[in-house]
Amino acid sequence: MTAVEPAALVERHLQQQQPQTATDRYLVVGAGKAAARMARGCEVVLGERRVHGLVIVADGCECSLTGLQVHPAGHPLPDERGMIGTERLCRALEVNESDPVICLISGGASSLLVAPSPPLTLTDKMAVHRLLLACGADIQRVNTVRKHLSAVKGGGLLRRARARPLTTLVISDVVGNDPSVIGSGPTIPDPSTFAEAVEILAHYELLDLIPTPARGVLESGVAGLVPETVQPGDPTSHGTETYIIGSNELALAAAATAARRLGYEPLIAPTPLTGDTTSAALHWARHACRPLGGQRRCAIAGGETTVTVRGEGIGGRNQEFALALVATLARLDVAVLSAGTDGIDGPTDAAGAFVDSHTNARALEMGLDPREALSRNDSYPFFDRLGDLFRSGPTGTNVMDLKLAIGVPSSA
Repeated sequence: MTAVEPAALVERHLQQQQPQTATDRYLVVGAGKAAARMARGCEVVLGERRVHGLVIVADGCECSLTGLQVHPAGHPLPDERGMIGTERLCRALEVNESDPVICLISGGASSLLVAPSPPLTLTDKMAVHRLLLACGADIQRVNTVRKHLSAVKGGGLLRRARARPLTTLVISDVVGNDPSVIGSGPTIPDPSTFAEAVEILAHYELLDLIPTPARGVLESGVAGLVPETVQPGDPTSHGTETYIIGSNELALAAAATAARRLGYEPLIAPTPLTGDTTSAALHWARHACRPLGGQRRCAIAGGETTVTVRGEGIGGRNQEFALALVATLARLDVAVLSAGTDGIDGPTDAAGAFVDSHTNARALEMGLDPREALSRNDSYPFFDRLGDLFRSGPTGTNVMDLKLAIGVPSSA
């Protein structure tokens, strides 16, 4: 993950383009799995004594800083620590009105920045979040709903910054690298509306399942009784700058370079993998894995798929992606790794899993049924029994997922 190491990305950007206002002090705030390491880059370039503020990170993504504070909180489900950290971050914006702001946003910020719109409680927000995680909606739709139930997302921090100089540095974890979607865009104008949020919930038949206060906020917004998120063109956003400094594309290019160094011809997928995890896995197997045919080639893909929860098993989208390939790869001389670049796949200690032409036979010998495990979304115990989980630990960065497939000679 050297190519998308957060501190290096921030250092490179700041060295090439200093923030828009020269000053003795900068207020640095942010949230996300990479936020602490991004903050370290600010300290290195700007100087530890010239920065103050805090960043909110997921458990396990902390790192030591000198001039800035690190506040851990819950992910993927928000928790009370996230609310406390968000309150501290907002207070820092309000009491340091003379300092220009550098905001650091990366994947995970949507769960870590927690400020439910009144009268919502944290319990209400968590109930909505669980429903959204389980319905199979993509991140754009999920974040559209979250923005309209939050006091800080969808440009909410822009309002608190009060039109002073603000530079946002973003490490993207979404397809298309839209800054209004990444981390639910706390400092970015939001083109979505309350009406769209309601339509999304209705589409997934969740409107009658969300807590009454959440539905009340959305209906009040549609009626014009609650202010919209900060819309494009709003004067609040004048004088702000936003830069995407890291993305999945950088990780794919680095993987291709490593493949060449090892003697493999890299074949990068032209489009990101999205949609249903099982469908995406089988499509990729047909079009990317099958042609490898035991040759020294490496198929590389990125993206972010969605899991539709059907059972009560344990796993994540990368482990489920690998599980969906077990039967198909039994007929191919190919080995695959599906992993999250953040080192975290769902609520597990694994980043993903390995699967190859021998996985199916090994599983059956151990009494494991890959189809049954897939039907229950139970990929983690399946690969744990086989010893084929990929455990990297949190990497401190997050640029979506990475899929690698290499041709393996039949005699291997």
